[in-house]
Amino acid sequence: MITNEFWLERWQTGRIGFHLEGINPKLIDYWPTLAKQSRVLVPLCGKTNDIIWLAEQGYQVTGVEISSLAIIEFIGDNDLTYETEHKGKIKIHHINELPIRLIEGDYFDFQENQFDACYDRAAMVAMPTTLRKKYVEHTLARLADDAFLLLISLFYEGEKQGPPFSVDDTEITQLWGSKIRKLASENLMETQTEYRDGLYTLFEESVWHIDQK
Repeated sequence: MITNEFWLERWQTGRIGFHLEGINPKLIDYWPTLAKQSRVLVPLCGKTNDIIWLAEQGYQVTGVEISSLAIIEFIGDNDLTYETEHKGKIKIHHINELPIRLIEGDYFDFQENQFDACYDRAAMVAMPTTLRKKYVEHTLARLADDAFLLLISLFYEGEKQGPPFSVDDTEITQLWGSKIRKLASENLMETQTEYRDGLYTLFEESVWHIDQK
């Protein structure tokens, strides 16, 4: 059963293989140029430095994360300072050095909307089948009608099961709607040795856009 406690325990025990060091190259390659001060949402952000990169492009970045440990490590790893306010069930950590807010709490308790863009590298694929539709609907409700989405998905075959979960193209289109478009795919078994452990016969990472402009 994938619950908030499951993810909190993963952070506490350091089992965070989903964390990507450095900046995700696909973010750099496929993120468009948006207006300065655009509001960018990063669901289930962990301690990714991708939000640093987005902030450095001139965007107002909001990351949402259940684990206080992930937030503490992000702040400490980057030598940042912050101020915290409480708002209902969530805490809002305002980073002083960059236009970043870290929302500590359950993503489904986060109700702000009218974000100009969303970056999802490992959020949708962290959701089991029972929560995936709820996650997508909640995310779309956070976005403005003309918002941009960069989604990175996984589809794999083999013995090992998620999380991260395998989500095929048909389900992605059903969940996100007809405006989503696949831009690129890469079989990670061909480029990264850690996927050649015999547990997979295919491990494909794909990049998707919703661009309303």
